[in-house]
Amino acid sequence: MFWKFFKGSYITVELEQDAGFIVTSDNAPADYLSRIRWWNFMEAWLCFALVMAVVWCEYWLSKDATKTFRIVVGVPAIAWMFVLSPLVHYRFEQCLFLHPHQLTRGLSLYFWEFRGLGNPMRYFRGLDGEGPLVLKHKKVVLGMLLFMTMLYLSAAITFSVEIDKRYGHYYGDSFAGKILFICGLILLLNLLWLFVGFPFMLRLDNFAKHFRFVIAFILASIVLILVFNCIFQFVLEPLRDYLEPFHHFRLRGAPARERLAALADPLAIFGQWAGYVTWGWVQQLIFAGYFGVLFSRAFPVEKSRWEVTKACLCTATAFSLVHLPNFWLMVFTFFGGFFGTFVFLQSHNLFILGISHGFAGSLLNKITPINFSVGAGQMPK
Repeated sequence: MFWKFFKGSYITVELEQDAGFIVTSDNAPADYLSRIRWWNFMEAWLCFALVMAVVWCEYWLSKDATKTFRIVVGVPAIAWMFVLSPLVHYRFEQCLFLHPHQLTRGLSLYFWEFRGLGNPMRYFRGLDGEGPLVLKHKKVVLGMLLFMTMLYLSAAITFSVEIDKRYGHYYGDSFAGKILFICGLILLLNLLWLFVGFPFMLRLDNFAKHFRFVIAFILASIVLILVFNCIFQFVLEPLRDYLEPFHHFRLRGAPARERLAALADPLAIFGQWAGYVTWGWVQQLIFAGYFGVLFSRAFPVEKSRWEVTKACLCTATAFSLVHLPNFWLMVFTFFGGFFGTFVFLQSHNLFILGISHGFAGSLLNKITPINFSVGAGQMPK
């Protein structure tokens, strides 16, 4: 049963046929299609180069120059990637990647669903007579609210001391006051999810259909991270002192064998997962929702698994390189980027990836002896 489930999620490729990256007509002009594919490919790598320049500019610029560079280069790059790019691509690609029934909503699809995002208009009001998605998929919304509540309660238990230090002046020494404060805070967070987060972040129309990928990703993450833990235990831990002078390879914190004890405290993992869902979603918005989309249009992914693999490899490479110079994170994020893109091409739902990414990152942090810092600030002085 497990193998059948795993095979259906990771070995059997079932691409989303109406997600704006598969050519919808056999009569598309070959030359035009080729130019569009090259445009997507080159835009992805050019924007990635700008991202790397923004991340690393502090390495070769002064503090003031770094701020200026990030404003002058970073802000336009972000505006292009997340606002202008889908609008421009829609203008030139609608004849290639849209089905006839999608033409009336083409621009909206390019901006929201094709990138794996929720559509706030559909969430609150509905389109084409379908009714508001928040009501149509109320069981999914309620389920996600309960899920986030579970994670927040885990975080409240795990970080109880930190909560007292930061917010204790609101409730003093009263245990009942602390409980009421935490309940009020969780209620506020859930209201933010319901009216702000879910409308933009959760694509409801296909979430239930593809939720199996969350389970598959989590199971695969557990297996792979445990394998990495074993490698650290038996191969790298004996070399800890030897690796210490090598800044980007050195190990940090408790030994890998001791870190397995974290598995006995799932609340600690869930507590960290509570914040990592959103941060994981943000990372997936960048690398799946932007780079993954461009690379999936750059290659004829519907023709063969090799073309799918090339799109996944390109996105995984970008995701790995942005974690320079942290060697271990580059290794982990390459695998995560590859499988994450593979899931995205079959689901086009960033919230699925945000949940999965959050769990994998939390577990990796708990049971592998590495640091999680990246960028120029991690270069040895």
